[in-house]
Amino acid sequence: MKRYRYTGPLSGATVGGREVLLHPGSVVELDPATDYTATLLALGHLAEEAEQAPAPHDNQIEGTP
Repeated sequence: MKRYRYTGPLSGATVGGREVLLHPGSVVELDPATDYTATLLALGHLAEEAEQAPAPHDNQIEGTP
């Protein structure tokens, strides 16, 4: 699975056996080996997102694990 930013129209699809809702500007995880992902990339509706560390929780108290 790879993370992509979706920039196409509001849409939804079943990809690899799971339902995926696609909202403009959202980040989605898709299997790069599927035809659907390849089609969205060819249409310019997906841009690969850089990997980044998860953000800390808002309610986490500083200095505690």
